[in-house]
Parts: sequence; C-alpha cells; structure tokens
Amino acid sequence: MTLSMIIVLGIVLFAVLLFVTEWLPIEVTALVVMVLLMLTGIVTPEEGISGFSNIGTLSVFTLLMLSIGLESTGIVNLLANKLEKLMTKSEFSNLAVISTISGISSAFLNNTAVVAILLPVVTRLAHLTDSSPSKYLMPLSFAAMAGGCITLIGTSTNLIVSGIYTDRFGESFGIFEFSLVGIAVFVVYLLYILFIGRFILPSHSQKGSLTKEYLLDDYLTQVTVSEKSPLIGEAINIDFHPKYGIRVLEIIRENETVYVPQQVERIQANDIMSIKCPVQTLMEMQSKWGLHINRDTILDDRELTSEHAVLFEAVVGNNSQLINKKVKHVDFRRLYNVIPLAIRKSGSSLSFKISEVNMQFGDTILMEGRRKNVDKLFSSPDFIVLEKVKKPNYRKRHMLMATLIVLGVIFTASMGWLNIIVAAFTGVALLFVTGCVSPSYVYKHMDWKIVLLLAGMIPLGIAVEKTGLSQYLADYLLILFDQADPLIMVGALFLVTVILTSFISNNATAILFAPIAISLAQGMNIDPKPLLLAVMIGASVSFLTPIGYQTNTLIYGPGKYKFVDYIKVGGLLTIFIGLVVTFMIDWLYF
Repeated sequence: MTLSMIIVLGIVLFAVLLFVTEWLPIEVTALVVMVLLMLTGIVTPEEGISGFSNIGTLSVFTLLMLSIGLESTGIVNLLANKLEKLMTKSEFSNLAVISTISGISSAFLNNTAVVAILLPVVTRLAHLTDSSPSKYLMPLSFAAMAGGCITLIGTSTNLIVSGIYTDRFGESFGIFEFSLVGIAVFVVYLLYILFIGRFILPSHSQKGSLTKEYLLDDYLTQVTVSEKSPLIGEAINIDFHPKYGIRVLEIIRENETVYVPQQVERIQANDIMSIKCPVQTLMEMQSKWGLHINRDTILDDRELTSEHAVLFEAVVGNNSQLINKKVKHVDFRRLYNVIPLAIRKSGSSLSFKISEVNMQFGDTILMEGRRKNVDKLFSSPDFIVLEKVKKPNYRKRHMLMATLIVLGVIFTASMGWLNIIVAAFTGVALLFVTGCVSPSYVYKHMDWKIVLLLAGMIPLGIAVEKTGLSQYLADYLLILFDQADPLIMVGALFLVTVILTSFISNNATAILFAPIAISLAQGMNIDPKPLLLAVMIGASVSFLTPIGYQTNTLIYGPGKYKFVDYIKVGGLLTIFIGLVVTFMIDWLYF
C-alpha cells in the first residue's frame, strides 16, 4: 500500500469517525474531507471542487427543486387528505394504505418531505382510531425508503451512484432501469409489515397525560407571590430563572390569566404563578423569594390546556435553524409565542435543565403556547407539529401544471429524448416561469445539507479511485472470495453497505463503495451495474437504526421508539430484502 493510499484510508476512517460520533454536522465533515484532500495534494483544486459540478450532485439538486415545487402546490397534502378518509379501525388495512401512499409518493418525491408531511396526519389518525402511533410511524418511514428504490429519482443515493457510473462510462442508469428490483423490495416490505412486522412493532400508549409521558409530574407546581416578596416589580426573566431552572408558564392575576407571559411581564403581589422547576429547589427558595406553594393544586395536561392555552409536541425539522443550538440560546417566547417544557431525545425524556440541551434533528419538544398565537409555530419550517394539522393549501391549477411538468421530465428522460440533467433543469425553469413555485420558496426549503454533503464527499470518491485504493481493496476482496460466484459478491456488497449506512450517511456510504464496486466488476470481467445496484439499494434500505436515514430519525421521538425497536423490526426485513435483491440481481444480470 502506497503512502497516498494510506493517507486516503486515514481520511476515510476519520470521516467515518466524524459521521458516527456527529462531532460535526455531516455537511461540515464533508467539507473538511474535501479540504484535507486538497491540502495533502491527493486531489488537485479542480478535482477538489468538482463535486459542485458533478452530474450526481446536480441531478440531486435539480430533482430536489422539482420535488419542492410539486410539494408546494399541496399535492402531498392532498394525498394526506385521501389517507385520512381511508383510515379505519383495522390495523391491517391502515398499514396497507399508509405504506402504499408513502411508498408510491417516495418513488417520485423526496421521501423525507413525504414523511414530514404525513407524520402529523398519521399521529392524529392513530389517536382517532384508538391506536398507538408507534404501530404506524415506523411503517411510514420504512415504506418511504422502500418506495425510493423503485426509480432512479426515488432517492439521492440512486442519483449519486448513477452519477459516478456516468463519470466513468459516459452513460447513466435509466429512470426505470431497476424498477423491477425496486418494486420487489417494496412488495417484500409490504408483505413483511402486514403479515409479520405488525406483530413485532411496539405498542406505546400515547393516550395518557403528556406531562406524565415527559416525566414532568415532579417539576410542575403552582405558587403564590406574597405581598412582601422581593420579586414584586421584577420581570419574569429574573436572575433565578437560569440558575434554578425555573420557567413561568402562566400568571393568574385577579380575574385575568396571562398565558405564556412575555419576559417583560412584571410580577405583582398575590400573583398565582404556574411554574416548572424541581419542587425541592422551590422549597429551598420559599423564604428567600416569598413564594408559597399551593400544595392542593396538581398541574397536568388539563390544567395547562384551556380555550386560551394549548399543550402540544413538535419535532425539530431537518432544515431547522435550531439544529445544534442550545435551548437557552433561542427565545421561544418571542419567536414562536411558546414555552418549551421538556424534550424527548434518542428515546429518553429530559425534563430538568433543558436550557442546556443541544437541539438536533428529530428531537421532540413538549411546549405550551397561547392558542391564538401558535400559528406562527405551526407554519414554521423549524418544526413539524404533531396532532394539529394545518389546513391544507391546495393550489389546484398549479398542482396540475406542476404534476404535468414533473411527469414530462420523467417521460422525456426515460425515453432517452433528453439527458436527465437537461430534462430536470428544463422542468425547474418551467416551474418558475409558470408560477408554480417561486425561487425564494425553493431556496428556503432546499435541503442544502445534502447538496454540500455530496459536493464535499465526491472528491473522496475520486481520491479512492485515483490513488488505486479502490483497486487495492477490490483485489483483496477478489482474493478473499476467490472464484466466488457473482451472487456471493452481490450479497456481500449489499450486506457491508447496509451495515455501514446504518451508522453514517447513506450518500457517503454510496460514494465510498461505488468506486470499489466498479473495480470489483472490472476484476471479475463483468458489467459493474449489478454491483452498483447492490450498493445503491443497500444504502437506501437502512432499517436497522434510527440514525441511518433521515426518515427514521424523524419518527424516532414521536413514535417513542427505542434503538432496539429498529433492530427487532428492521433486522428480519433487511434479511428478506437482502435475499430477494441478491437473487433478483443475479437473475436479471448474470
């Protein structure tokens, strides 16, 4: 192994470490990798920045714009409305409907956006049908991943692998070239979830008190301000708030109740304040602050919910500006007219000192807000609000136009009349010209993290190939699997890709393994497409963990899942899909 190979391998391992530990955001890790490759001279500056003009990156970018434009017209909300009408008391039929709508939509639209829109709908409908949302949210995510395997434009992973193939051989995968395999993946998922998986899915009751679910019983109390209290005349953001973790939720003053008081609200004598804090801490402060605990009052969902106030949950979105920010650094009262009470992170509820919590995508936050003012939060791209569903915004004329444009892109590209990049850019231009969507809306809703991740990681793929590392590893695998049937190699590639993509970005995994798959194919004197297809699908069916795919992260908190739930439900499904994919690729290509 040469020095350049060792350097590249070191950068690969360093990148994997950063992806797994999440010490840095994934897009920052990708840019760090790009810079290291240029600084070490492994790639030229031109090669280092080539990811920004790579056909795979541009394909993802343009097709994300098409997806955003189509979604903005309300088409996914229309599907959600259809879903609502089809839900029954039968778990079997509900799973079939949810899976079908999620899977088919994700074959042509961004699957994270599909799950984000359907998430509150499914949660609310689960409650209306006396079911646990945990019975439906994991299938919602898994169906979106399986559906994404049906077409080339179903996931960014497919487009990236196709882009790498195009760079090497001058041609790309067709939009429906591997649809037979993708449909088989979805059918296996559907049969599994209906006849096996639904009996393994956990059932977490969500009909109890939210305050109990978030372990707030010991932190909510009511106090009366004595006439000699030193707090009189002070604003509610007085200095004991950050020190003792006290949050003032409501103030009852004579015949008036102030819900979610602003920080400038002044405390008055005889105010009755609903407070979140450790009771032990408050008892220690009674004499110092002149606060008398109302021991006969129990604060729960009923006390915190009224015609003026509402208690609800919201999930931090994948494009939220709050990601990596601490709760204490965000003025929830001013920005959203709400107060955060507790956070569910990685399956655990945090109730005390949440001000120090670093918010991440997928975190579920319990909040209280004024009913008349919370619309600002419901319409914010920072959150996906559970239970309450915004009134769908249907723009029927633009919906039809946008649908025809997207179908035109798919048709012209699949027929070979236009290159997929040309067709996609043409579609985006038509969406803008016809007023189906505005550029500002697209910029605001674009998942820039994916674009930066791809642009930053593609030079690593170039380095792996340029230094001969991919050939070196391929030769090692050929020795390891000496004279092995291509079927074994397809299965091995699928397995390794699935395992790695369970812990790091699916796109990063695809970028790393695609050059190795190509080198393996050349060493075996076979068409690289079947091996690339194994990598492509393996990186797209990350059922084993909540961190391997964005849709899994999105439903982690709302479903109250545990890490092991994904292994229990997704493990057997991964084995079934792995076997079907391996034998189908062998049947179709060898």
